[in-house]
Amino acid sequence: MGIHFNLFNIVLLFGIVQGVIISFTLLFPGKDHRQAKYFLAAFLLALAYNSFGTFCWSSGLSLPWFYLFDRSFPYTFIFTTGPSLYLYVKTITGAEKIPAKVILKNYLPAIADLGLRLALMSYGLKKTNHLYHPAALILMVVIFWAYLLSAIRLFRHSSLQMPTAEQFQLASWTKIFLAVLMGVASLWAVTIFGTVLFQLRTLAYFEPIEVLLVIFVYWIGLRSYHCARVVYIQAQHAVKATADKLTMEDAEVYINLLKNAMETDRLYLDPALSVSKLADILKLNVKLLSAVLNGHLNKGFNTFVNEYRVNDVKQQLLQPAYDHLTNLGIALNCGFKSEATFHRVFKEITGMSPSAFRKNNHQHAADSLT
Repeated sequence: MGIHFNLFNIVLLFGIVQGVIISFTLLFPGKDHRQAKYFLAAFLLALAYNSFGTFCWSSGLSLPWFYLFDRSFPYTFIFTTGPSLYLYVKTITGAEKIPAKVILKNYLPAIADLGLRLALMSYGLKKTNHLYHPAALILMVVIFWAYLLSAIRLFRHSSLQMPTAEQFQLASWTKIFLAVLMGVASLWAVTIFGTVLFQLRTLAYFEPIEVLLVIFVYWIGLRSYHCARVVYIQAQHAVKATADKLTMEDAEVYINLLKNAMETDRLYLDPALSVSKLADILKLNVKLLSAVLNGHLNKGFNTFVNEYRVNDVKQQLLQPAYDHLTNLGIALNCGFKSEATFHRVFKEITGMSPSAFRKNNHQHAADSLT
């Protein structure tokens, strides 16, 4: 079957190419490895995939492999849009890296859809499609809106706590992004519910939302990438400029001040400790504190603080007086605020899990007594 082009198909095609290019630019970021870029890339790829399906339908392009996959898993990729959006907002409003366990938990709707379709293959997909399609379409909209509203609540709760000018710039972008997305999601919901309730399935019916999605992909791809890049470059330049201005004598003073805050005052025991909070306690500028950490200690704030927490945990794991406490109990005593973060950080620093560390050292202690 030949491919026929019209204005709608050309708009779709350019939107698909745009989404894929921006996504791969985000996926291969060089030195910039912030998680937010990967979640935004996943969000854009899902939209590009959806647009490609519409392009094949509209243009008459026949790809056997795509047809087979799309008929087997028609909504699995779309179920990832809500989680990707939420995790994107979560990473740009929070300082800590999101653990793999939390990421997996958020993508459960897509994983459940994939598992269901695989299970239905043994029974026969055609026999269940009349029930699956309307139910999946409604769930797809409901789940996306649930994640969108969660992202908005998360942003409202977090944005006022962003201390730097760069973060305020990012907050401004995110506010506009979520507002525009609510408009797009509203039209998408109306389109889907019209399909389910009134059996409206002609190409002309889907054209408005598809064109809007293409425009949206162009906009979020260019604006969000540009904004995130500007913020990253500004932050790096500010830290480097501040670090370069410090003399070695001044840097030593600040380093000793930081070490004293951790080793004597044991500020790392505060699970809510942040770079801005530590700067306030030490009466230092946030950029100066970041410059000392990154430029002279060669480590970020989280790494610096977590090393002290892990060392404290190790000391307590070795002492019989703490045998009555669980690993998590000791971790919470030492400033960690979640089990997932504790296990990830402990393994990154020591190369083994807390349980393995505790078991090995207990075994060594027992061997020394025999």
